[in-house]
Amino acid sequence: MLFIKSSCYAAYENALLFRTREESPELWAMTQMNLASAYRHRLQGDPVENVEKAIAANKAALQVYTQDAFPSGWAGVQMNLANAYLHRLKGDRNENLEMAIAAHQAALQIFNQDDFPREWAMVQMNLGNCYLNLDQNEEAIAYYRKALEVFTPTAFPVDCQKVGQMLGNVSFVAGDWQLAIEGYGIAIEAVETSRTWATSEFRRQEILEEALDIYANIVQACINNKQLDKALEYVERSRSKRLVDLMASNDLYSSAEIPAEIQQYLQDFERLQQQIDKERGRNQPSNDFDNSKLDNSRAAVEAYNQIIADLEVEKLLIWEQLRRLDPVLAGQIRVNPLKFPSIQQLIDKPTTAIISFYTTVSNTLIFVVRQNEITLHNCTDLGFETLHEWIFQNWLGQYVEDKNSWQEELVWMLAEIAKLLNLNDLILWHLEGISELIIVPHFALHQIPFAALPIGDNRYLGDKFLIRYAPSCQVLEFCQQRPSPGNNLNCGTIEDATGDLPCASFEGEQLAVLYNIPDNQRLKGRHQATVSNYRQLAQTVQILHSSHHAQSRLDNPFESTLILGDGCITLGQLMTPAWRLPQLSDVFLSCCETGLGLSEITGDILTFSTAFLSAGARSVISTLWAVEDLATALFSIFYYQEWQQGKNRSEAMRQAQVKLRELTGNTLAASYKPQLTELLKQKLKETDALRKRAQAERKACSFDSSEYQQWDEAYKKYDKISKQIYRSRENLDKFCQESKPFSHPFYWAAFTCTGIR
Repeated sequence: MLFIKSSCYAAYENALLFRTREESPELWAMTQMNLASAYRHRLQGDPVENVEKAIAANKAALQVYTQDAFPSGWAGVQMNLANAYLHRLKGDRNENLEMAIAAHQAALQIFNQDDFPREWAMVQMNLGNCYLNLDQNEEAIAYYRKALEVFTPTAFPVDCQKVGQMLGNVSFVAGDWQLAIEGYGIAIEAVETSRTWATSEFRRQEILEEALDIYANIVQACINNKQLDKALEYVERSRSKRLVDLMASNDLYSSAEIPAEIQQYLQDFERLQQQIDKERGRNQPSNDFDNSKLDNSRAAVEAYNQIIADLEVEKLLIWEQLRRLDPVLAGQIRVNPLKFPSIQQLIDKPTTAIISFYTTVSNTLIFVVRQNEITLHNCTDLGFETLHEWIFQNWLGQYVEDKNSWQEELVWMLAEIAKLLNLNDLILWHLEGISELIIVPHFALHQIPFAALPIGDNRYLGDKFLIRYAPSCQVLEFCQQRPSPGNNLNCGTIEDATGDLPCASFEGEQLAVLYNIPDNQRLKGRHQATVSNYRQLAQTVQILHSSHHAQSRLDNPFESTLILGDGCITLGQLMTPAWRLPQLSDVFLSCCETGLGLSEITGDILTFSTAFLSAGARSVISTLWAVEDLATALFSIFYYQEWQQGKNRSEAMRQAQVKLRELTGNTLAASYKPQLTELLKQKLKETDALRKRAQAERKACSFDSSEYQQWDEAYKKYDKISKQIYRSRENLDKFCQESKPFSHPFYWAAFTCTGIR
């Protein structure tokens, strides 16, 4: 940028060597005008002298651009000269501002509202800035209002945003909350118009991110003006907009043909994913492969990483093209923000409350919405750095670096978060008579298991309240408005796709008995739990239960993966029109990290939970961290037992968590150990047979042959699975000897339910 500015300045000066006043007076004046702008915006050199040179160049231009000969050029130079005086650092500040005002007033002799509406409005805005610098706020406000007569959200959204924000700022400082709300409200309308016009999804996110301080300011102005309902409306307007757009367009596609052009992009997207799976299979082992066969030289590792990275970039470009053709981004659909009455209509019981979190630079605001009122719990001095940076460093940072130490610190961290949020005061002052919470987190709070936050007397928040989550109230509305599949729910399971999660098979067996799931709707093991079979099953059932490996990519959420027998399903795939699942009601992701993800500053949280909501589900159960195999199997079984008995999802979640953490080792030994032991014994027998066969086949091959390498790979795979089964058996014996083996929040608190009750 520095080079560009310097080049412009030099180019104009060079041009003046040839464009002389005598030979080309008009070109000379135009170049002087451009040179003035270059000096005023110049970042190099002495800033005082740069402005002085800008003033001199503008005055030179006026020697040719006279009001009579070149009226519009003359008025344009007057505007430029006025802005130079406005930013002048030399001389008396007030005198400079008066000269700026005089020059702007001169420009208005030509730039009238009828013939030059944009220029007229720009002068009004600049005059507002001049009077603001003179601390004459009433005059500044009057000029900003005039500018907004032309700079409307629909006609000139970028200029409108600037003026509206300035009107809001000056009114906010003056304590005129109503006028601040008016100014910021106009600016937000302009922001959202600009966002609608942008056909790039990433540009849409940038526009929203650049305007977040406007949303924060209007929220605070509404609070100061005793309009909590309006404050919450603007909180909602600021978050999860990309997810809302995706849900709107995906719901449209659920009952319509996907256009051919989009189909082609989808095919390209899938082709690249298959290439990535192939590269991973060739160069990097999945969870059940040993990596001793790999060439681990720096060059090989870098080459592998670069191949995968390049393919992921290609996928991202196709994603962007897909989104450009999306009905919402193409302007065919505009999703209107929720008004407060619509937010309240999401609450169907007087004992239910929406708890909406919103953190500003200074404070964390907790809006409590009931059927007939809204209150605010303000955690003062708990701004972004104090709360969210703390969570990123202590919670996520430690989780990524050292999961064992994270697990050891988990109870302490949960207590700290409860203390930071003044949780007991929130309950005492705002939640009397409430028994169910719909929690709408903000930013890093998406990673926190609220059910496990302590509230004293060895109790957790989940003991006092039923808890479910929503990325935003508008996302929850989408979930509630989707048609119910009725009572005849068809269930399908995906079980132990890579053969190294023996408790997942036990989990699948128990669910099959509970729900009479036929074998053709149970994808068991590597050969059945394939990508294509998973997709086909997801398109035919109403309840989808996934019990296998998954991995979150915090660095690139679109590349988070559900790991199957022959490849992966990525989060990005699930969010394309290729994955429309309108018949799907419930998804239970009994896998690691399916709810783990870094929320963007815009409030969009991209996880498998939100991806399945985008695809069509009404409710998703997911996990916030890497969960333990046996505990996860037991939790899933407990949940479905409670749900089958008629409890709603929130009630079934709480009961499953309580049953798991209260489960004794004696009960585990008496009720579950015999079946688990038999299953582990059978799996070990099958795996040992495969391992021995691979060992024999390897022995029969030449050491340097490709067949030897294949059988060696198979041997190591089955050897690793055997060791995993032995570890599972050892863990089972250990858990059976403990008083309450799963009482620690690590085992039961990772599971969250997002969507409908």
